[in-house]
Amino acid sequence: MAKSKIIKELANNSISLDVALSRLFIIASDIGNDELQQWAECELHGYGKNMLPEYRYAKNTVFKYSGINGSYKVTDAPLPLLEIMKTEDPSTFYLPIPDGIRTIEGFVNNPTPNEVGRDLTWAASMVLKMSGIQCYSIKQIVPLNIFEGVLNTVKMLLMKIFIKLDKTYGCLDDLDIDTDSISPEEVAATNTTINKYIYVDNSVNIGDKNKLEGSGILGGGKGHG
Repeated sequence: MAKSKIIKELANNSISLDVALSRLFIIASDIGNDELQQWAECELHGYGKNMLPEYRYAKNTVFKYSGINGSYKVTDAPLPLLEIMKTEDPSTFYLPIPDGIRTIEGFVNNPTPNEVGRDLTWAASMVLKMSGIQCYSIKQIVPLNIFEGVLNTVKMLLMKIFIKLDKTYGCLDDLDIDTDSISPEEVAATNTTINKYIYVDNSVNIGDKNKLEGSGILGGGKGHG
């Protein structure tokens, strides 16, 4: 049975993820796990230029455009952008979500009525050349469930990490980890297991394909019409 209160709080959704991450940041320092501490800090404050884990990429392909298609003027109509731009790797349109966890929690708990996404109007000339569709604007839409998925993944990772820490070090409630009674080999083995949860099972290097014009979420995670 889990002894640590924080595990039960996470399971019951009675603690926010940013509070749980703050506690983990302190624990990671105590056990000398720099990689875990960096992950907690990135989830708290945003990833900046750090490589994003796989779960922080929106891989949806929902595109909308406003413009002229033949003799019709359309507004926010579906656009089969990947079908039109067949030469493009689909990962070109993976959308990074680098925001801190509190921003994502706030958006999910208090969603705006406007759609969230990014501007891809830079592709309008290619769309015109390859399909004849004249686009005044192109948007990639991120459904709310994408952000919910980020929160669910972070929650599950936190639970796995805290359960592993609880089994190794005992109750975590005081945030005072006693590493003296644990052998260096066991400390190292625990850190390796925890880091695998994050950096092996949940990370991917997409590469330079994310360095695109307008690659950020519109409004930095806020709704944009």
